[in-house]
Amino acid sequence: MGLLGHYRYTYFKTPSPWAEKCLLVSDAMGYTAEPDFRIDRKSFYNYLAFYVHRGTFHVEQYGTSHALHQGDVGILNLMDSHVYYSDSKDVLHLLWFHFRGAGTEHLIESLKQNDALPCLLHMPELEQNFLEAFSLSRSHCMESELAGHLYGVLMKILVKTSPNTRENPNIPPQLQQAARFMAEQTHTSLTLEQLSAQAGMGKYHFSHMFKKWYGISPMQYSISKKMERACSLLVESSLSIDEIAERLGYLETGYFRKTFKNYFGITPSTYRRYYG
Repeated sequence: MGLLGHYRYTYFKTPSPWAEKCLLVSDAMGYTAEPDFRIDRKSFYNYLAFYVHRGTFHVEQYGTSHALHQGDVGILNLMDSHVYYSDSKDVLHLLWFHFRGAGTEHLIESLKQNDALPCLLHMPELEQNFLEAFSLSRSHCMESELAGHLYGVLMKILVKTSPNTRENPNIPPQLQQAARFMAEQTHTSLTLEQLSAQAGMGKYHFSHMFKKWYGISPMQYSISKKMERACSLLVESSLSIDEIAERLGYLETGYFRKTFKNYFGITPSTYRRYYG
């Protein structure tokens, strides 16, 4: 179904308790094209991903103002105070979906810590991905299938704004060194003692400082680097799931599968089927 088939499409659905606990979920998405469209809230229990089809989209958050145009995409943290609206003269046509769950809190906090919120980019190639999300929601697909697609959309946006490429220069160099070490050692099972030694700190002080600057614990960060590498291997290689688990330092494939599903809400084989 083309763009016109989704004109002013709206979708609202309460996720199941299981999905809310285990998956990336979306309780609403749509195509908004209203000249008086305006949202002004202190807080809302969701995050927002969007694509500007045409018109001008105004976003105000964290003391900054932005005017976005055709082909621009973004992620907003709706948990914090926010204002966004259509230009009255150049009416906005916006494709969007709410999302939350399945590790998204860590992703958003990482963006915030790296001064990358609102997350705004020019990626005109993503329009079709938003339309495919609408088609999936229309088809009453399984919640896990929709979750997998939406996660893929987010990853295409977030890969352009990863902490690796937007390192906060104020982060103490010892912590940056430890973070780089984790990114380089995805094939190894690291311990907190090894990581704190890389930073030259006691493990409790290191844990406190790392979470202060990166928004997640050192071990959570290490897992996130392994999961990023897992996604790359699933898509870019023909290695089996067992071989990928071994390359990531997991002695038991079952534990790798469980970790991957807990992190993304879908299994490694399902991820490969969607994006491989």
